[in-house]
Amino acid sequence: MTTPSLAQTASASPSGETSGLLPADRQELADQERLASWTVAKIRPQPYMNEIYWQLPDDTPAFFRDSLVQFVARTYDLTRDNSNGTKSQAWAAGGWVAFRSGLVGDIFGVHAAYYTSQKLFGPLDEDGTKLLAPGQNSIGTLGQIYGRAQFGDQEFRGGYQLVDTPLINPQDNRMVPNTFGGITLDSLPDKDRNYDYALGYLWNVKQRDSNDFIPMSDALAGDAINHGAAFGMVKYRPFTGLSTVVMDYYIQDYINSGFVQAEYDFKQPKNVPNWIVGANLITQQSVGANLLTGNSFQTGQFSAKLQMVYAGWTLFAAGSATDSASAIFSPFGTKPNYTDMQQVSFDSAGEKAIGGSVAYDFGYAAGLPGVSTGVWYTRGWDAIDPATQLAIPNRSELDVWLQYRPTEGPLKGFRLKTQYSSLWQQGNARDVQPEFRFIVDYTVLFRPPSK
Repeated sequence: MTTPSLAQTASASPSGETSGLLPADRQELADQERLASWTVAKIRPQPYMNEIYWQLPDDTPAFFRDSLVQFVARTYDLTRDNSNGTKSQAWAAGGWVAFRSGLVGDIFGVHAAYYTSQKLFGPLDEDGTKLLAPGQNSIGTLGQIYGRAQFGDQEFRGGYQLVDTPLINPQDNRMVPNTFGGITLDSLPDKDRNYDYALGYLWNVKQRDSNDFIPMSDALAGDAINHGAAFGMVKYRPFTGLSTVVMDYYIQDYINSGFVQAEYDFKQPKNVPNWIVGANLITQQSVGANLLTGNSFQTGQFSAKLQMVYAGWTLFAAGSATDSASAIFSPFGTKPNYTDMQQVSFDSAGEKAIGGSVAYDFGYAAGLPGVSTGVWYTRGWDAIDPATQLAIPNRSELDVWLQYRPTEGPLKGFRLKTQYSSLWQQGNARDVQPEFRFIVDYTVLFRPPSK
């Protein structure tokens, strides 16, 4: 769904504070709205972009007059001492430039985005960060180019594009996002409508660490068979505070994957604690010729959360349980379960997990707007190897993050973020797998004034 990204919607806290304090990997790193969802008539001010307004003469064709251009500059360093005794590290610089035209005849337009991740440092024997293509090779690709036709409050798109749903999404937590080739029909954002939807057929994907588009079935199973994914999603908000999501995707002879989620936001005033409760369920089963595993399977994962925001603090608790038949397959984006952390998602076969986080926004009372920090810990147990039914050692992960991200002033559009994580699991060459990330973003949006 090309509505605001997970991070954008999460960054405004339930009580109206701009906290951005959900655990680090419950947010996308780019944390900015997707250009694919923007129309000049509805675009609102963007708190995390340096907006530069242009106003062309009224007789300028709408294709140019109502166009949008976004520049994202990013540098990213990641170092991880892997549990198998190896090391992965790289430092890259790049980002993207995206152009979205106005509409010709109030119907037709185009959209394009070029992405790049250039190697600044990356030993050949320390691959695996996903900041670069395999072999520590640079990335440079036209990740989006599609035509669009707008009819009322919906838009038809055909070509290479972003898709933003719980199970198929940009996964923008490295240098560049996943993009997909396909045809889609999406509702456009409208604050007066209590539902949104997206549906389509995707024939291939360019993953975040690749220059190349490959079939959806190839990304899932690594074989040469060319099958695409049909998907559909509906978001429904029946009344104030309650939001629901239902989606499904289907790849012939491989998998049918479903997702359902409900969250309730109590929407309390700023001066009292505000609570959010939520639960979701992922279901997956083999279909047709069972080409994914060679055998029939059916699995799923349930997770739930409790979140409280008050006086600059955000407290978050979550738990999950995965069916013993199989781990959850997720090659097309960030996982939507509430125990998805910086390094692992605690969704191995049979695994149960519980965790929590605490974070603080220093702009609330300390006079440091844009500065936030937090810590998150999750413990997982009872995981098994579904093929042998043998137990896998328990594991736990600790994440710590610090971020500076002003929403006004001369540094608006800038972000600096550091994330440190330690993953513990016995039975490996290393019992501890530490990882450090350092990210700097700067985003500029050239846009016409809102209508």
